[in-house]
Amino acid sequence: MVALPEKYCSKMKALLGEDGFNKYIESFSEKPVMALRVNTAKTSVQKWKEICPFDIEEIPWCQNGFIVNNASKAEISKHPYYFAGLYYIQEPSAMLPAAVLPIESGDKVLDLCAAPGGKAVEIASKLNGSGILVANDISVSRTAALVKNLQMAGASNIVVTAETPEHLSVHFKEYFDKILLDVPCSGEGMFRRKPDMVKDWMDKGPLYYAGMQRDILSQAYAMLKPGGSIVYSTCTFSIEEDEEMIQWFTDTYNDMEICKIPFKEGFSYGRPDMLPNGNNMLNRCIRIFPHIAKGEGHFAALLKKRDKQDSAGMDTVKKENKDYRQGKKNCQKKGSSNNENWLEEIKEFIPDKYFKNYYPVKYKNTIQLVPKEMAGIKSLRVIQSGLLAGELKKHFEPSCQLALTTWQFSYKNRLELLLPDIDVVKYLKGETINIDKDYKGWVLVTVDGFPLGWGKADGQGRLKNKYYAGWRML
Repeated sequence: MVALPEKYCSKMKALLGEDGFNKYIESFSEKPVMALRVNTAKTSVQKWKEICPFDIEEIPWCQNGFIVNNASKAEISKHPYYFAGLYYIQEPSAMLPAAVLPIESGDKVLDLCAAPGGKAVEIASKLNGSGILVANDISVSRTAALVKNLQMAGASNIVVTAETPEHLSVHFKEYFDKILLDVPCSGEGMFRRKPDMVKDWMDKGPLYYAGMQRDILSQAYAMLKPGGSIVYSTCTFSIEEDEEMIQWFTDTYNDMEICKIPFKEGFSYGRPDMLPNGNNMLNRCIRIFPHIAKGEGHFAALLKKRDKQDSAGMDTVKKENKDYRQGKKNCQKKGSSNNENWLEEIKEFIPDKYFKNYYPVKYKNTIQLVPKEMAGIKSLRVIQSGLLAGELKKHFEPSCQLALTTWQFSYKNRLELLLPDIDVVKYLKGETINIDKDYKGWVLVTVDGFPLGWGKADGQGRLKNKYYAGWRML
C-alpha cells in the first residue's frame, strides 16, 4: 500500500466525500490494468477485433482503445503486430485527451508536451497522412522515444521539435487548428502505478506546477487559430491544477469557452463547487478516478477559441516556404554519395502522389521527405522533419521507417509471412531467412499483410535482413 501524505488525503476527502475517499483508497490494492490503442491509420477497429491475439474489452471513452486481460506488458510489446505499428501500449485514462480532441482531416495540430508520444501517435493516426502534426517536447533526450514511436506508427506528416512554448509561439502565431496540452503536473492520478511520484508531490506540490501550466496555456492561446480547439489535460486531481486553471484561463482570455465533452461510462464531472464563485461551465470538464473507472487518474477540458474574420495565422510559415527552395538545393549539394539518380530510385518505393506534399531532400548520405508545409521553418530545434526515407550508398537503400508507412501497403515485391510462421520472429531478430529463389532485389517483409521492414534477396534463396538493429526483438 502506498503511504499517502496526510495533507493530500484531506484534499481528496473534500473532493470525494468520506465514502468516495474510502473506495479510492481501496483501489490501491488493485493491480493497474494493461491497455492498447489501435492505430486506425493501418487497420480498422473491426479488423483488429478479428485478428487480435489478446483477450480484450473496450474502453468507453476511446473507440479504438482496449483493456488487455491476462497478458503482460512484455507479451504485448513483443508481438509482431506491435512491431508492425498496429497498436500503441498506453494506460487507459491517458487515452482521454487525444480521444476528445476533435481532429479533422487536414488539420494543423500541435502536441506541445508530446514525449514519449502516446498522444502524438493517436493524433497522427487521426490525421492519417493529411495536415501536419508538430510534436514538441522541451527535453531533447525525451524526444528520442517520441520520434521512435511516431516512426513505428508510420507517421510522415510530422515535425518533432525540442523547444520552449515561448519560442514556438514566436513562429506559430494563430497557426494551429487544434492543440493538445497534456501538461506537467503533480501526478496525483498516477500514485497507484508510480508510487515514487508521491515523493515529488511532497517536494513540490500542485502550486509548483500551476505557474508553469499558466505559462503553457498562455503560449498555446497565442498559437491557436480563431475557431480552433485546445484540450488541456493533467494526470492529477488537484483543483489548483484543474478547475482553477481552466477558470483562470477563460477569465483571462474571454474569447475562450469551455465545451461539453460527451459523457461516457467511468467519467466524473468537473467540480465548480470546489471554487469560490466557480464558473458553472466547469462541470463540462471530465475526471477519471481509479475507483470508478478501469484506469488511473486524469482530468480533461475541451476549450474553443471564438472565431473572427481576420486571422494572420499562416503568414510566417508560408513566407519561409518560399525561402526553402534555395535551401533545398544547398542540402542536395552536401550529399556524400556518387549516385546522381537517387530521385528516380526512390520513386520505386514512394508513389508519385506523395511528392505533392513532400520535398525529397538529400542531406549527407540520407534522403529525407520533408513536409512542404513545414519546410521553411528556421531557428527552431528540429529533431525530425517528415520521414527518413533511406540512405544513399552505391544505390538507394530504403529505411525501416519508410516500410512502416501506409504507402507501402501497395508495394509489389513482398514476402508475405503469416503467423505463427517462425520466420516472422527470425526476421524481427535480425536473422537471415530462406526464401524462394525467384525473389530478387529489395523485398518488403510483411506479417499478415502488414509491413514490418525490408530485406535484400540475393536470387539464391536467401534474404539478407535489413530490419533496423535498434528495433530488433530481444
